[in-house]
Parts: sequence; C-alpha cells; structure tokens
Amino acid sequence: MAYMTKLTRRQKELLAEIEQSRPMSIYALARHSGRNYRRVFDHVKQLAAAGLVDISPQVRNGRQVSIVESIYQQRMRRLDEIFAFKVKIDATQ
Repeated sequence: MAYMTKLTRRQKELLAEIEQSRPMSIYALARHSGRNYRRVFDHVKQLAAAGLVDISPQVRNGRQVSIVESIYQQRMRRLDEIFAFKVKIDATQ
C-alpha cells in the first residue's frame, strides 16, 4: 500500500517533479532532473510498486519508451473529462 511506503528524500523530490511536469519518459525525466538514468529508473520502479506513479509503454519516433505519470495527474485528468462531459450535457438540455 502506498500509505505504508517510506520514501527517501530523493524519491520524494522525484515524485514532486513527476507531479509538477507533464507525463514524460524515464530518460527525459532523468535529463530534466539532472540525475543518473539508472537511479531515476530504480526510483520510478519503486514509486510504481508503491502505487504512486503509473508507467505506460508507448512508441515514440519508432522507439519503445516508458512514460511516467503520477496517479494524481491521472485522477485530475479524469475529473476534468467528467466535468467537461457534464457541462456539455447540461448545455444541450
């Protein structure tokens, strides 16, 4: 469970950076944060195991990449979609 996970300072910093930025690849996240790719990869995997981020495979420019997005961002996007749908329905009535 996510609430039982104890995060290191670097993992908390990485999670905050993921939540503040748009969904991006692990490589782009490492480059953006100025950290070693392997460390960022390991921390992202730990955050995903804790249920704090979601990793989705995508193909970009013909290459397979892992896109990292926080669960918080996904929930906010879903709420925006639901609200936009409700406003659209209310406008048609």
